[in-house]
Amino acid sequence: MHHLLARLLKKSGFSGIESAQYEHFIRLLSDAFVHADEDRWMLEHSLNLTSKELTENNSQLRTKLADIDKYQRSLELSVTRQKAILDASPEVVVEFNICGEITHINQSGCTFLGCDEHTALTLDATQVLHSILSLLTAPDVFIEQIQAMFDSKEAQLTGNFETIHGRYYEYYSVPELIHGEYVGRVWCCRDITDLKAQKALLSKQANCDSLTGLANRFNIIATVNRMLQSDVVKPFALVLIDLDDFKKINDSLGHLAGDDALKICAKRLERRVQQPNRLARLGGDEFLVVLMLDSLPAIREQLDHILNAFIDPIKIEGNCYQLSLSVGVASYPAHGEEVSEILGKADIAMYQAKKQGKNQYKLFDSALEQRVQKAIYIEEKLQQAITLKQFELYFQPKINIGSGQVESLEALIRWPNNGRMIFPDEFIPIAEDKGLIGKITECVLEMACDTLSQWHGLAHLKDLSIAINISGKDISVDNFYEKLERLLSRYKFNPSLLELELTESALISNLSNVKATLKQLKKLGIKVAIDDFGTGYSSLAYLQALDIYYLKIDRQFVAALLSEPKAEAIVQSIIDVGKNLGLCLIAEGVEQAEHLDKLQRMGCDQAQGYFICRPLPSSELLKFLSAAKQAV
Repeated sequence: MHHLLARLLKKSGFSGIESAQYEHFIRLLSDAFVHADEDRWMLEHSLNLTSKELTENNSQLRTKLADIDKYQRSLELSVTRQKAILDASPEVVVEFNICGEITHINQSGCTFLGCDEHTALTLDATQVLHSILSLLTAPDVFIEQIQAMFDSKEAQLTGNFETIHGRYYEYYSVPELIHGEYVGRVWCCRDITDLKAQKALLSKQANCDSLTGLANRFNIIATVNRMLQSDVVKPFALVLIDLDDFKKINDSLGHLAGDDALKICAKRLERRVQQPNRLARLGGDEFLVVLMLDSLPAIREQLDHILNAFIDPIKIEGNCYQLSLSVGVASYPAHGEEVSEILGKADIAMYQAKKQGKNQYKLFDSALEQRVQKAIYIEEKLQQAITLKQFELYFQPKINIGSGQVESLEALIRWPNNGRMIFPDEFIPIAEDKGLIGKITECVLEMACDTLSQWHGLAHLKDLSIAINISGKDISVDNFYEKLERLLSRYKFNPSLLELELTESALISNLSNVKATLKQLKKLGIKVAIDDFGTGYSSLAYLQALDIYYLKIDRQFVAALLSEPKAEAIVQSIIDVGKNLGLCLIAEGVEQAEHLDKLQRMGCDQAQGYFICRPLPSSELLKFLSAAKQAV
């Protein structure tokens, strides 16, 4: 019997449990209870299984919900961050859907359209397009630029536009595709106004002269190169302009005043150089004009027009300065087919104009080029000659006019080169221009000292003095005296036998320094002569102030002595002034006996010239001196 049935019967007080009468019935009830237990167990087991499954499902669902929530928060954070990033970007970023409506827009986009985000998102395609086109200075051009978008939705676009507010933008647009299906388009627009301005400034700085605003060297050279590379090259001329004596303004007023002067000069040139001609400042005080002319008369007319721009002086800081131009001209195709070649030849012509007196123009010709090439050759060989001491001294005697006795010699430098003798007038100007004159002077001084040292022990030569020419640049050097003193210490002879001849311009160029140096030279016993007197400043003031011993009358006055009364008067005046100051007078360029007689009657002390003796090398000089001594 089922235990639960037995408990119920016992509890009810039923007494027929053992009775056969109820046995079958009770067995059926017991079986029913057993079946009920089995059904209940099955139900409970089923419920347990279901509950466990539900619990697992619920747990998985909670996990998924948590993941979804986390993903959603991450997505929201990503969207927020992306929006913040886009809003922080100065670029305009706008997303459109397939219908042309705005789906996303950043803050810069709202600012560009002039509305808030909510308003922008409510605009339809027509309103959006109208809003954008209304902001552009050239909407038709913009529509043409983006036409490819209408022809193909997958087109990528890039370009530029300008707004009515004066801002410049660069745009870039790409389609949004999902599995190849077009779902919209993103536009990015970058404000390049400042960048464009910076590029313009850099371009101006690269192509324009910062001081005058004219085209600079880079610009004008590039322009001429483009002209030369074009299919049809028209003839033109390059006009190189150099301001004469511009250094005086910088030296006297300073570089700021010099800059002001350059600006004034640039303005004057600008007014004279009209299109299609071009003007540029190459640097310093040099300008370049490209003349689009092929007629020589037309070129000359334009050059005169340019030179006339400087007839009137310029005024700087209350001072008037008369400036002039030295101009060199070379043309295409006559003088070359490359910019550098044509400009180089214009430069040659310009320097020739400067050498010939300034305030003029010079057209390039082959003779000029030959002279330049010769000068370059001489400069190159001159360096070698200085290093190897290839110079020689020739000596021209100076006689006492009264006694006819040789009292001193003028040492004249000669340069033997490749079988010919090069005279000073060929290489001394080049040496001065290239800064080599000091080294040449040192060579001459050393050779003169060596000669005097060799003559020191010879009775008939030991009292013969030698005069050498010194340039203004030499004697203006601060340590000239110290260098000469060191040189003298190396040789054995009386320093009073060394004489220095200086031109008037050399004395006046740096009077205070020269005055101090002459005093020092006098202490050594070295005599100083003023060479070519009468052709320079001829100031009585410096004759009084400077320690000089000789006055040398220039050869041009001596040459005219017999034919021009004025020349005779000038020579007599020089002699009288010199005598009154206690100076010794020497006449140069004595070519005739009549010159010598005239000078003697006028009271001149010494003379030199071809009538007396031409310049001689040392070997021939000794023969001349021996013969002269016997004649006396």
